[in-house]
Amino acid sequence: MFVTLTAVVIALGYFFYPVKLVWLRSSLKYLAGGFCLWTALFFAVPAVDVLFVYRAGIVFLVIAGGVLCVDMLVAAVLWTVERFGNIFWKTPQLPQYLLEIWSAMERMASRKVGALIILQRKQPLRPFMKGGMPFDAEIKSEILVPLFLTSSPVHDGALIVHKGRMQTVKGILPLASLSDLSPSFGTRHRAAIGITEKTDAIALVVSEERGQISVAYRGCLVQIADRSEFLKTLQWVLKGRNILRLKNASFIVTTKVLDDLT
Repeated sequence: MFVTLTAVVIALGYFFYPVKLVWLRSSLKYLAGGFCLWTALFFAVPAVDVLFVYRAGIVFLVIAGGVLCVDMLVAAVLWTVERFGNIFWKTPQLPQYLLEIWSAMERMASRKVGALIILQRKQPLRPFMKGGMPFDAEIKSEILVPLFLTSSPVHDGALIVHKGRMQTVKGILPLASLSDLSPSFGTRHRAAIGITEKTDAIALVVSEERGQISVAYRGCLVQIADRSEFLKTLQWVLKGRNILRLKNASFIVTTKVLDDLT
């Protein structure tokens, strides 16, 4: 009776528990294969020794239940660390070049200088970008601000940042094809959303009309009020988290993102 109840509990666990770990999802085929082998022993003709079949079933249940419990335990530990880790550890600081970018954006916002800066991550941007001029330089606010002044020959277009250095200027990016953006948002914001719909890049925007700073990621545009919001948002998206779960954020969601969620 105990073995039967244990088997029922484990079966219900696999039916209703959302598996968290990738390695467990990939191991489900082996568990299914093990169950099929045990079933073959159970129905074999001539019949296999009953005690052997019983023991094989117990071993299979122990493995299946153990794997499920490990997944639950690891998921619980990760959840605990994510929720309460900041109590014991300091929040990791952003790289210095991102702080330099913030300093430049803050200065440009106060002067209403439009800017579009793209942080390239794992996915290359070149297949989605037209034009662009190579520009290899260290990231300093004193260099960034003059690049986006209207007197600069490269102010129009996007600045691409990769591996902590400026890589390309005057890049032309795809505009968001599906968007619920207000007409007051121009080409820079649509380009920021467009490239983040297609890649894992992070786009940083300064509005020329309003002096508003925004961050775009995965097709979402988040409005940034101050330095603390910028740090919080960047730390969130750099970890690959769902930006829609960013608390207390003021953001505009494109139709594409809403369609993906339905």
